Amino acid sequence: MLILGLVMLVVALPVAGRRVLFLYRLVMSGQPAPDRVEHVTSKLGEAVKNQVVEVFGQKKLLKWTVPGAAHFFVFWAFVILGTVYLEAFGILFSRNEQWAIPVIGHWDLLGFAQDTIALLALAGIVVFAVIRLRNRPEQLGRRSRFSGSHLGGAWLILFMIFNVIWTMFLFRGAAAANGNLPYGNGAYASHAVGHLFDAMSPDSLDALEGVGLLLHIGVMLAFLVIVLNSKHLHIFVAPLNILFGRHPVALGAVKPLMSEGKPVTLDDIEDMDENTTLGIGSIEDFSWKGILDFATCTECGRCQSQCPAWNTDKPLSPKMLIMNLRDHAFAKAPYLLADEGARASLPQAVLDEADRPLVGETEGLAWEPEGGAVIDTDVLWSCVTCGACVNQCPVDIEHVDHIVDMRRYQVLVESSFPSELNQLFKGMENKGNPWNMSPTARMDWAQGLDFEVKVVGEDVESLDEVEWLFWVGCAGAYEDRQKKTTRAVAELLHLADVSFAVLGNGETCNGDQARRAGNEFVFQGLAQQNVETFKEYKVKKVVSTCAHCFNTLKNEYKDFGIELEVVHHTQLLNRLVREGRLTPVREGAGAHKRTITYHDPCYIGRHNGVYSPPRELLQVLPGADFVEMPRNSERSFCCGAGGARMWMEENIGTRINSARTSEAVATGADQIAVGCPFCRVMLSDGLTAAIDKGEAREEVEVLDVAQMLLASVKGEVATRQAPVAAGPGGGGTALKERPVETRAEPEPGDETITADTVTETSEASPAAKASGGGSSLFDVGDSAPAADEAPVAKASGGSLFDVEALEEAAPAEPVEPPAATSSSGSLFDIETPEPEAGTTTDTTPVEPVETPAAEAPTDPDTATESYSGSLFDIEAPEPEAGTTTDTTPVEPVETPAAEAPTQPDTPAESYSGSLFDIAAPEVVEPPAEQEPGPAPEGEATAPDDEPAPAEQPTEREPEDQSGEEKPKPTSSGETHTPKTDVDIDDSGSLFDL
Repeated sequence: MLILGLVMLVVALPVAGRRVLFLYRLVMSGQPAPDRVEHVTSKLGEAVKNQVVEVFGQKKLLKWTVPGAAHFFVFWAFVILGTVYLEAFGILFSRNEQWAIPVIGHWDLLGFAQDTIALLALAGIVVFAVIRLRNRPEQLGRRSRFSGSHLGGAWLILFMIFNVIWTMFLFRGAAAANGNLPYGNGAYASHAVGHLFDAMSPDSLDALEGVGLLLHIGVMLAFLVIVLNSKHLHIFVAPLNILFGRHPVALGAVKPLMSEGKPVTLDDIEDMDENTTLGIGSIEDFSWKGILDFATCTECGRCQSQCPAWNTDKPLSPKMLIMNLRDHAFAKAPYLLADEGARASLPQAVLDEADRPLVGETEGLAWEPEGGAVIDTDVLWSCVTCGACVNQCPVDIEHVDHIVDMRRYQVLVESSFPSELNQLFKGMENKGNPWNMSPTARMDWAQGLDFEVKVVGEDVESLDEVEWLFWVGCAGAYEDRQKKTTRAVAELLHLADVSFAVLGNGETCNGDQARRAGNEFVFQGLAQQNVETFKEYKVKKVVSTCAHCFNTLKNEYKDFGIELEVVHHTQLLNRLVREGRLTPVREGAGAHKRTITYHDPCYIGRHNGVYSPPRELLQVLPGADFVEMPRNSERSFCCGAGGARMWMEENIGTRINSARTSEAVATGADQIAVGCPFCRVMLSDGLTAAIDKGEAREEVEVLDVAQMLLASVKGEVATRQAPVAAGPGGGGTALKERPVETRAEPEPGDETITADTVTETSEASPAAKASGGGSSLFDVGDSAPAADEAPVAKASGGSLFDVEALEEAAPAEPVEPPAATSSSGSLFDIETPEPEAGTTTDTTPVEPVETPAAEAPTDPDTATESYSGSLFDIEAPEPEAGTTTDTTPVEPVETPAAEAPTQPDTPAESYSGSLFDIAAPEVVEPPAEQEPGPAPEGEATAPDDEPAPAEQPTEREPEDQSGEEKPKPTSSGETHTPKTDVDIDDSGSLFDL
């Protein structure tokens, strides 16, 4: 018996050892990641805690109750049954059939634990088998989380676990029958099996015990070799991956741009050479932690089942992306590990694998390519960076970081990215906002408020004089629906006697969308500018209404030398309600019955763990019944706007925002509450499309939590339509249309009124989104028209870029252009050139001024351009003589002062070529070939030359990597147009727009 045992060890251990050495060399061939080691050594206590909670406690797996419990038992079977193998090897080498583990080897408690966990593991593998049979890809297709996984290997592992268990009971049962088992009745199952052998002779029992021992050891050695060569390698490497991961989870901040293990900043550009790698362009550019991620993937499909892209028929599966990278790394390993001179002699298959581009055109299915690039372009750019994959991954794989790193290489090195992002990058760099609008118009939202909004540098010298900096954000400053959220928050803070100030025109974009789209240097330029402003004005506490602003300021600006206390407006308002400084009126018009559901923004929810404050605010609203969507909190379904996707077309599969809107409508809610401007725009557009199709009730609306709270505090009706009588149970409240003048604005709120029903939270979360297109009282285009107005048809579609006609009855009051610096070629030009004599600096699109052709700007960065079939090329006018059309933002050219545009008040089309300038009301004489319709008296005429989205000649054709034409939605990404041309001051109410 000893000889046979030694032979098995001699055969199996070298094979296993060789594989371990190969895996170690492959992982360590990645780029350095000293920060991962430093995090463990400097925070050893935290590292140990993570091992206890995530590895031994199986915290993430237990979120999936049934499969989680099954995995918990199987995991602990591997741990506890290690003592059985210790006993087996002790008997083998000592040749003493009664050998026992010193000290604990005769404890009945240990025998009980061994038998019990073995039986529970047996039940666990039965559960696994049932789950796999019920989720067969052959039956469910893409809806199966095992679609694309290696199913044969999984069944083999289940079979091997079964072999471990039955051979254990054979060995221990024979030992019990032979009187050699060191445990008493505590090892109840082993003794029960032993009773089956009572009739056997002692010699037969000796032989059976020896056979059982050798089988038990042989199965273990075979299992070891199989695990090291399969996806179940995670049994050994998952604890390491969790140990060196970003904790508590790789969400919130994106991993910094690294090169050779060191962060890369704008200050390093001059020192870069041709060998400097920016982002991930090949498998060897990944750090060793990245390759460890690939080796750790269990192919469980939890990430895939939660991914909004995969669930709406996009080609991105986070699981398949990691698997493809893993398979490519293993296939290219001989090339990576070979000496430079020996590579030419490698097999042709290895050389072919080494030549494959990492990102590009693929052959076959985009998510499971048979040739071409490793990662399909559509796969890379389908990600909305919602973090659902990272949140659900039980072994802490950092999918989002890898995707962003690959995007960085495509943008910064290859200059290869969706053409729609041209305008995003240009607007953020040159104007400090993604919509390419005037940087001097950031305070327009405050016009007409009955209290003063203090501006830092004008009304207060620094933030030492007030408690909070109210970070308005680009959407809050420019998008008309979101302006109402901004005003609502400001009014609530004023009512609660909270001192705050804003940066006004000194604020610029936080850079989130540029960073997640891969344009790291535009992000860093914006971040550095904002951090300098924060330091100058002594900013310490910030409240934000934008989820993305909140996440960036809270988690990413610390890398630029500033620590801020950042809260989401729902958190601050929640605190104010709890303290009694804001009190909803419990009776009257504002307390009418209605049903509300809440959509969790990804960047306050999953990325920052803020779930309670907005819900508590909604539950405290008098008359409001709160109902959850099936997918909520950490499993909430993304709106589809993150990762710069709001600026890209969605040509493949179902629209993510439409899918999420359908879930919200299915709850029967009258109001869909949001806490982020991106979510508001996306769900509003989805609701408009649903109403147009008859799939949603007309009275359903999308509102920010802040607006709802404001209406409740004021005791005003918070819905678009006034209540008549209670509707049928569960179906929402019966409503009737009410005139514009009776509409009130709701407020942002938090939490319940009484302290004993409130949950304290210190986490911050992002803010409001645009309201439900066409169905909300608070939507710019949705107010009932005045008696002398002709109603404007609602825009159908479900996309951010739909340029829809706005219903505005009140005339726009002319605004005196503020004295400000002229917009120069780049946001990052510190010294802004003085405007020429006779020019103005206000470029607010609400009041465009006719500009002679001779005064049109001639700088290539400010002239109208064509962007290679971009979404934004909406009948771009011909460029003037001497101008160029190449504006690729990867290598921005600073505009010399002499070439700076001298007429910022010219019509939007004449100076930027931005999609968002086209919505500006036109006051110049319309072209001869167009017939401008009559406008209400005193109202600015909307541009008549806006092409309908369906007529876009530059709409990007879907790229089909599999040879089949990809389905195209009825409307393109152009339909998500923010409303930016309404004078918010001329309406009687903040919400009557």
